[in-house]
Amino acid sequence: MYDIAAEHAPAIAAAIALLIFLWLAVRALSVLAHRRIRWAVALVEGYLATSAVTRLAAVLMLLSGVIHLVLIPSHEGITGVLFVINGLGFIVLGVAAFFTSWWRRPALVWLVATIVAYIVWVIAGWETPDQIGIACKLIELVALGLTLRLAQPGRRTWPRRIWRAVAFPLMASVTTLGIWVGGLAHPDALHAHAGAILQPVAAVATPEQRQAAARLVSDTRASIARYQDPAAAIAAGFKPGPVSSADPLRHFENSANANAVLDPTHPQALVYAQTKHGLQLIGAMYQMKRAGQWGPDPGGPLTQWHQHEGICFSPFGFEFSFETPFWTCPVGSTSITTPPMLHVWIVDNGKLGPFAADLDKTVQKQLQGS
Repeated sequence: MYDIAAEHAPAIAAAIALLIFLWLAVRALSVLAHRRIRWAVALVEGYLATSAVTRLAAVLMLLSGVIHLVLIPSHEGITGVLFVINGLGFIVLGVAAFFTSWWRRPALVWLVATIVAYIVWVIAGWETPDQIGIACKLIELVALGLTLRLAQPGRRTWPRRIWRAVAFPLMASVTTLGIWVGGLAHPDALHAHAGAILQPVAAVATPEQRQAAARLVSDTRASIARYQDPAAAIAAGFKPGPVSSADPLRHFENSANANAVLDPTHPQALVYAQTKHGLQLIGAMYQMKRAGQWGPDPGGPLTQWHQHEGICFSPFGFEFSFETPFWTCPVGSTSITTPPMLHVWIVDNGKLGPFAADLDKTVQKQLQGS
């Protein structure tokens, strides 16, 4: 669901370079301090006087600051200005954590304000969530949790204890939901829906490609007509997939057709819709053998394959869900990526067309009510 925007890639190199620089700086200061250079001794003493939690929080804020500064050229207007302010602010707070006692409260305000601003930008569509932006928010969330952990012992009254116990999980949940909402409300050109990445294709189909696409629909419809009765599909080796109350569609898969490549006589799966009168055949699904192996697209942009990424699969109840934007799945489930697939709908699929990754919601309701 989330890629790395090309203009954001330099942030990865900048983050790695910062970590190497900080390690070298600490080593160099240690050498100078052993030689009794006064300013180096002061810096090393300030560093050693801080706790491990403070050091980690400071490094994470420095990382966020550098990432914001590196990404300034790819952001314009008010967003670019905010990146300058954010970057410099995090660097100041990261350095201040080693040598001052006042840094914690400003850091809490700065971290919360930055995370909330990102959520607002993403939901409004002013910023597209990608793995760099999401990783930066994860860094800031961890820094927020560490900073909350550094509360002064003498001031831990029960309201403050409750606030610190609730603040971090609340911010993590709000951030996750915000990124999900932004990604679903404003998908980019290569995403059909949550978790589905589309095959890169040309923008416009040629006349020959339109004819080939129409021929694929016609051949598929003619070939699978014999499976109108699900019993016939089962007799031919198609096995019904799991039933889901949230999805009215049923996929019947045939492992014997696994090696076929876009062959209307040997589809990898048949798709049925649950209606009031039983299962109705509505299409076929073609699938490649391996993730990332895009299939032939005779119709160009009309026959665009898609693969599902970031899907959490649980063997306990065979339930599916999406990964969080921070690449985590529920306990007991694992993340999977499906091989590329292409649906061919033999029913009118409304505005989405015969090769869409999904069945049109209006068509679904009509089928369920028929």
